[in-house]
Amino acid sequence: GSHMGTVHEKLKWAFNLYDINKDGYITKEEMLAIMKSIYDMMGRHTYPILREDAPAEHVERFFEKMDRNQDGVVTIEEFLEACQKDENIMSSMQLFENVI
Repeated sequence: GSHMGTVHEKLKWAFNLYDINKDGYITKEEMLAIMKSIYDMMGRHTYPILREDAPAEHVERFFEKMDRNQDGVVTIEEFLEACQKDENIMSSMQLFENVI
């Protein structure tokens, strides 16, 4: 297995994690639900001064980067492409591995 393969697998795993109803799209609502649960799990320990609206802001930024055609949902293709282009997204994906 090449290195790219493992990154791909991780990203697919992350996508499936976000895609709560498994319809092949991530909606803002789905992403926000996941973010909130992650913030709940980590937030109290890692970020004592975490603001309540932080997950929502995070989701907005993700969607600006990922949702290429601005249709309000992110497909697996958009997700993979955005993650591979953007180091910040990649590193926040790595974050989840520590949580889950």
